[in-house]
Amino acid sequence: MRKLILFVSAMMISSAAIAEVPGDDHPLLPRYEGAEITGYRAPSQDTVLIPTGRVGDAEAPRLSRQLDGVVTHIDYAVRPALATAQVGSYYANLLRAAGFETIFSCVGEAACGGGMGALIFNSGKVAPVGLADGLFGDRMRVIVARRDADWVLIHIYEGPDRTTIYETVVENAA
Repeated sequence: MRKLILFVSAMMISSAAIAEVPGDDHPLLPRYEGAEITGYRAPSQDTVLIPTGRVGDAEAPRLSRQLDGVVTHIDYAVRPALATAQVGSYYANLLRAAGFETIFSCVGEAACGGGMGALIFNSGKVAPVGLADGLFGDRMRVIVARRDADWVLIHIYEGPDRTTIYETVVENAA
């Protein structure tokens, strides 16, 4: 019985440690004020698919770029929820000031495409599956920008109780 109690206690401690989300903002993108990191994958050499236009089908996006480089994934939440226009303006201005060119930007499922959210969060081709909240629908906004060999994807979603901000940064993309 004592071994069982020790095992359960150890599992609870390790589960608590897994629930913590340590991580740092990417140096190119300071977080939106009040945002908390809810998912993080440290920079590492990887391959991701970045949408460069409307995505109708998550399994076969016509307008996309497969990029190899140093990839960082960060998911944030802001509580209470804020309008995606407000958060989107912050990131658009930040990227512009850093010399990035907007490659694609959209608001809502009609403009972004019904497969945009599924491509980013469910396919494993952009965000690692399970890393981010993965909220998507008509209250979404997406920004894709590029500066030389560096690419940024920002996905913003306004939910009922929080706004989520997911970012993928690809440095030295080939």
